[in-house]
Amino acid sequence: MTPRGNDSKVVVIKVGGSLLSRPDLAVRLHGLFTKLQPARLLIVSGGGEAADIVRSWQGPHQLTDEQAHWLALRAVSLNEQLLSQILADAVVVASRDGMQDAWHVSRIPILASEKFLRQAESSSAISLPHDWSATSDSIAAWVAQQLGVQHLVLCKSCDLSGPMTLSAAAAQGLVDQQFPTCAAGLSILWTNLQADPSRIVAWHGAHSD
Repeated sequence: MTPRGNDSKVVVIKVGGSLLSRPDLAVRLHGLFTKLQPARLLIVSGGGEAADIVRSWQGPHQLTDEQAHWLALRAVSLNEQLLSQILADAVVVASRDGMQDAWHVSRIPILASEKFLRQAESSSAISLPHDWSATSDSIAAWVAQQLGVQHLVLCKSCDLSGPMTLSAAAAQGLVDQQFPTCAAGLSILWTNLQADPSRIVAWHGAHSD
């Protein structure tokens, strides 16, 4: 279940926003990092309460989905900075070159999602929907696809209850609506970092239907 290979293998780790209030989050994440070695790691932060604030603004201020999308990504940058503060060996980066620079000095890059997406979408034929159907789950999967990365780890606050398709998981609200499309073909691992940080499970049946 743990990715194997040489140190050139990259694993994208999506850290759910619901985990950010845990006082021992850094310890739990470092335990996960150890299990994923010797892969090179890339962290994508979830939105959590920061993104929820933007959700609450959208109706009262009549924000368009496009405006809310980019404001939510700007809000996520606060979470990215938090992760960089509690993970001493991590650094926020906005580009592929930044990732390489971090790995070169044995640091873990945390993706500055807003800056990366603005640049990457401008040069990609495939963009994410700019609405609430594509949240940090899909962003992490989309980034993995753009980088040609095969492995994605979802750090959640709930268990994955047995084999199910990506579409079934989206229907249950375990992942967002766009995730089945964005994650197609990826090898996905799931960990309930809230309850049992030592347990990482392969998502069997993780395909669209």
